Amino acid sequence: MPVYNAAPYLREAVDSLLAQTFTDFELWLIDDGSTDASRAIMQSYTDARIRFFGFDHNRGRVAVVNEVVAQVTAPFFSITDADDASHPQRLQKQMEVLLKDESVMLCGTAYVAMNTAGKIFRNVKLPQRHELIYEQMPQHAQVHGPTTIIRRELRNAFTPLYRDYFKDHIADADLASRIVDRYRAANVPEALYAYRIVSTSNSRKNVSIRFLHLYKLIAFLSDQRRLTGSDSLEQNRVEEVDAYLNKIAEPYFRDASVHHRHAAFYHLYWHSLAKAWCSGWQAWQLKPYHPKNNFLLFYLVTKSVVYLFNERWVDPHYTTYFKNTTH
Repeated sequence: MPVYNAAPYLREAVDSLLAQTFTDFELWLIDDGSTDASRAIMQSYTDARIRFFGFDHNRGRVAVVNEVVAQVTAPFFSITDADDASHPQRLQKQMEVLLKDESVMLCGTAYVAMNTAGKIFRNVKLPQRHELIYEQMPQHAQVHGPTTIIRRELRNAFTPLYRDYFKDHIADADLASRIVDRYRAANVPEALYAYRIVSTSNSRKNVSIRFLHLYKLIAFLSDQRRLTGSDSLEQNRVEEVDAYLNKIAEPYFRDASVHHRHAAFYHLYWHSLAKAWCSGWQAWQLKPYHPKNNFLLFYLVTKSVVYLFNERWVDPHYTTYFKNTTH
């Protein structure tokens, strides 16, 4: 569990793992130069299963995970987030899949998305069988990276594990795509992971044009691997990857409001209303007479009312949801 300034949610994340029904694991807490109380929280635990790693300066998730995962000797490992929470039976159900079928090299789970208060606003179902995961992966991510358990031998099959090109965003999605293209994967159908949307996280702070289309890039690289056995990054042809993203970005340079409009819809999908309104207003200011920008403001009004009502009266807390879904 790499940690950077996750103090408000860290104890929930750690406690949810220590409460697992499957107990034969170590939890490696990696402080990536936090400046808040994260390190003190990590060091307050006395559970013998916890091992602590501390870095004095923030190096980023990709760098610290690649360094520490090289020390793993267990037959399986998982890379989870410090602001999320796991269902008590998560590891048990995933290990049942992995131990039953040795051909499965990666096992994830369905998941729920929650806000900072822990209220669930979306239940994301994912295909269970490898054939469907493989078929649908180029259209949209069919494996949620923080949920996955991976066989250790894949650490050596993918060097580096996380690629530096994705150091700012969704390196786990790129890794999952690379694994699924070459090995068998599976998902536990139950939602056993609560994914917290935090507006200050790296993936929410700067929704750049590049970020909005990284999933298209991952699909593009996957198509290359499935056709030729390798992709542009594996062959160190970074200029081809940059050219692909630059081509996608051209319409955004002709109309800057498109970027803000798409960013608004991205934030709205993840229920980050303040950021959605900020991006929507920026789009409208740039082109106030554009029909799509006017529709966006109307859409933001209606969705905001629905979201706020559901958060107040409908959406359950993840702990209640997990309690009601224990098998």
